[in-house]
Amino acid sequence: QTKFSKAGFLLRTTGSILEQRAIELRAIHAVDLPVGEIAHRDLTDQFIADTTDQVQQATAILLLTPATKESVPTLLLALLERLPDNSFFDKPVLLFATGGLPAHVSVLERSLRHELLRLGTTTIAARVHIGSGNWITVANDRPRLSRSAETEIAYSIGIVLRRIQLRESKDFSRELARR
Repeated sequence: QTKFSKAGFLLRTTGSILEQRAIELRAIHAVDLPVGEIAHRDLTDQFIADTTDQVQQATAILLLTPATKESVPTLLLALLERLPDNSFFDKPVLLFATGGLPAHVSVLERSLRHELLRLGTTTIAARVHIGSGNWITVANDRPRLSRSAETEIAYSIGIVLRRIQLRESKDFSRELARR
């Protein structure tokens, strides 16, 4: 029996939703951050440099992490702590929390608050909780998201896209006013 990663399926579903809107999703996996040993220092530095470049090019940031009442997203925090200050400035942040209960999302937000503020995020633009009830699993088939979960994800992406379009139109208006 094969164990499937629900986070991986959630990421793929999100990528499909974005692809339908002609938007590219680039994923950085905190689990790939080489930490711990001195021998990995060059690899860690390169990973952080590559991640920083990706973040600078991004229009928005999606954080996807497990949420439970007793855990802190240590891998995600380890990555965020290494990014330069204000890396997320002026970029809407979406928070997708998997597992646990809906109330655990606020616990997750509190555990990330300090780093998100340091990175320039003052408000999370949208948050989505994907609990076990949002998955449909039949026998040994790969799990898939329920229609309501997909709708919630698409809605939160829509909120962020409208915010980006509004900001871009304001920037365009300011540019025209200067001419």
